[in-house]
Amino acid sequence: MTIRQMKVFRIIVEQGGITRAAKALYMSQPAVSHVVVELEEQLGYTLLDRIGRRCTVNERGMQLYHKIVQVLEAIEDLEQSTAGIEKQALLRIGSSITIANMWLPSLIQQFRTLCPQTPVQVQVDRASEIVRKVLANEVDIGFTEGVCEEDSLFKLPFSRYRLSFVCRHDLPAAKLKTLSLDQLQAQNWLLREPGSAIRDSLDSSLRLHQLQIKPTWESVNSQALKQAALAGLGIALLPEEMVQKPLQTGKLVEVQIEGIDLENQNWMILHRDKFESEAIRCWKQLIRSTGKEHDDE
Repeated sequence: MTIRQMKVFRIIVEQGGITRAAKALYMSQPAVSHVVVELEEQLGYTLLDRIGRRCTVNERGMQLYHKIVQVLEAIEDLEQSTAGIEKQALLRIGSSITIANMWLPSLIQQFRTLCPQTPVQVQVDRASEIVRKVLANEVDIGFTEGVCEEDSLFKLPFSRYRLSFVCRHDLPAAKLKTLSLDQLQAQNWLLREPGSAIRDSLDSSLRLHQLQIKPTWESVNSQALKQAALAGLGIALLPEEMVQKPLQTGKLVEVQIEGIDLENQNWMILHRDKFESEAIRCWKQLIRSTGKEHDDE
């Protein structure tokens, strides 16, 4: 017995016959009659008494009707209760440290207005680790920076940020304003860890000049590097937006490096084979609108 058969028979009983049921169901009378005949053959007994041109539901049919109503109501209740399951499913987000510090909180607030029922779990790690987690399906979507060349990933750009070399105003490097490549080795460097997008951008640029520098401070926390720079411990490479205030007040000074000007692209990434849930569609919509806003600026 199929759900369709049960629904048709229910309408026949409630409408008082095949003719009215056919109109209610937008079906032809022969089609409705065929459904009843199929059902009777499967059950092995008649459900309608056919006397002349009239068809009336018999006692067996009424007993079946009451059972069918219970089943269909249970199915309808199940359909209604399961309709929200996708919306209530946990969405796992992975984010690089810089994006988690500067963009992700605002983006999640906007996402909650689009998908208020969807719970979000965030994992913050270095950019290379976020890429790995997306590829391994350990997170559903990721936010990362810099170069992202994995063919298995779908990528959406949403903003860019400039990287600034900064130090305290009283350091010798601050007075020079521009450092030559030959002067780099003599400086104290406050840098992010290898595998972070910021560090990878610097190392890639230095390799083009056949250079390598060893930091005196190495941290996964950009804020810690900012505080170290404010303490006069060396030159830090940080997102320009993160150091705007101390640059404006003169507590930090930007240092130019000869032939090196760095900028990182921010991406939302997900595996190309990932099922596109309503929550993921909302994130795509949000990131596309965010990227358009940045393009218009």
